[in-house]
Amino acid sequence: MKIKRSIGVPAALLLYLIAIGIYAWPGHNSNVTYGQWTAVITVTFGCIVVLYFLLRRRERHRNTPKSPKE
Repeated sequence: MKIKRSIGVPAALLLYLIAIGIYAWPGHNSNVTYGQWTAVITVTFGCIVVLYFLLRRRERHRNTPKSPKE
């Protein structure tokens, strides 16, 4: 079974976000504050969600049957 692009790409980006979020946790890195960390994680997660809906809409649009021209 093939994974749809609208699922695969956001899932991969979400895993990357989790890894980077753990790596850049303010307790591990003294250059990052909790506010900065939360803002970056929130904005990035929002972009991933928007990407998911855009890719899903694109797939749905491609799969709709086209009416024959008369």
